[in-house]
Amino acid sequence: MERIIERLDEQLLRRAESLYKDVHTHPELSMLEHRTAELVAEALGGPGFEVTENVGGTGVVGLLRNGNGPTVMLRADMDALPVAEQIGLPYASTVTATDRGGRSTPVMHACGHDMHVAWLAAASELLARATSAWSGTLLVVFQPGEKRPRERAR
Repeated sequence: MERIIERLDEQLLRRAESLYKDVHTHPELSMLEHRTAELVAEALGGPGFEVTENVGGTGVVGLLRNGNGPTVMLRADMDALPVAEQIGLPYASTVTATDRGGRSTPVMHACGHDMHVAWLAAASELLARATSAWSGTLLVVFQPGEKRPRERAR
């Protein structure tokens, strides 16, 4: 595995950074992560994963079978929060969205889910490249709705 990691190239790092900035700039509320899910499905399609979309709504699951061995699951959250971004970065979110209550709200990735998406996409590609160094099954889950607001008691 060490040799494979040595081959971690600048292109992979640039793709991960680009995905991070894209998802950060275009955050989506819980259970509305359609654009993010499309980006993830596209990223997993390249390395040869079996990709299943619309899992639990907008989730994406990638399955990579590599012979006998354990099954390992890696998970990343995809949703953002109804919060206005005030950081001032060139890729800061200016997105507003309509929440489930029909209200317009600013949206940003305040909990790092944009980074979760980027690292898992990059790790998935790296592990797909390194199949000579491991055997088993890799399951990657991009989970929607982790920050879903609790339903109010009636």
